[in-house]
Amino acid sequence: MTQTHTIRRIACGLALLGALAAPALAYDDATEARIKTLVETGMQYYWSGGDVKKAEAEVFKGITLHGRYDVVEQAFTEASTLAPERLDFRYAVASTQIIQKKIPEAEATYQEIVRHDPRATDAYAWLAALARVRGDADATALADIALASLDRPLAERYRARFARTEAILADPPTATVPALPGKPVILVLGYALAKDGTMQQTLLDRLDVALRAANTNPTARLIVTGGQPQAGVTEADLMTRWLVEKGVDRDRIIGEDKAKDTVGNGLNAASLIKRHGGDAVILVTSASHMRRARVVVEEALAQYGLSLAVVPAIALDVPSLEEAAKVSPDERLVVYRDLMRTSGLWAYPGLQQ
Repeated sequence: MTQTHTIRRIACGLALLGALAAPALAYDDATEARIKTLVETGMQYYWSGGDVKKAEAEVFKGITLHGRYDVVEQAFTEASTLAPERLDFRYAVASTQIIQKKIPEAEATYQEIVRHDPRATDAYAWLAALARVRGDADATALADIALASLDRPLAERYRARFARTEAILADPPTATVPALPGKPVILVLGYALAKDGTMQQTLLDRLDVALRAANTNPTARLIVTGGQPQAGVTEADLMTRWLVEKGVDRDRIIGEDKAKDTVGNGLNAASLIKRHGGDAVILVTSASHMRRARVVVEEALAQYGLSLAVVPAIALDVPSLEEAAKVSPDERLVVYRDLMRTSGLWAYPGLQQ
């Protein structure tokens, strides 16, 4: 039997399951209150964590939990059980399983979603991504065919994203600081500050590379991004001050102090580049972070309709370039996770990133 015939049989079976699915339920006050508590708990621990023992005692009596994301997963798992028609709860479960690197569990959750909704293109896109993370060619082909049978243009867009990601993962790192024509943008990604509000060595190493890039490309504008405050300052604040002290004209620097993570870095920077212009992007970050950052930035630029070259300039944070070239299974997962997040498929109630 061909893969196409297999997919058609699966789709027919799933359509039947969807037709037989129970209608939306009416909840009593106690159930509605419990769902509200679960969602609020899940989102609180997703955003900022909390006391896991307190969650065990007050929200999940009798359940042992192992960290903030275990709280999030448990919250949305129970919410999904109470409200089985709320697929956003199931997507939240899958997203949290991915954070915890639980690939088989996440795939099972997405399969459960498509059993409830045979036209759930987001779930099929995630299955296609996770099959690539695992390097499973058969599962990749099946997921691609399933997605294309529902929405061929969307499937082609994700094929292109995945191909671009694989090219970046395979691109060997170089220590060269590029010199580009025209008016490039030097995008410098932040790194968490110490508790006392000082820059850690990882960030200082990135700034050293940024300074060399600024001197090599005197017409370039710089964007420094990072918005996790410590002791009243953000990465963007301190990066700007450091560069100015080293002789970079303040008028060349744009500070972006809202981003909380790499995806936020990429999307906010792409918005600034769209507004201020630029002929190409010189991306500055650590070697161990570059592949993920580059995937995110290229996708973010595409989201804003920008077709710009993204040229890496790495701060070496491993013993050698040979070591930097190695891609671990965990890195593959995180790279694909943030690609999908940047493309818009990161589903928590009220959150799409």
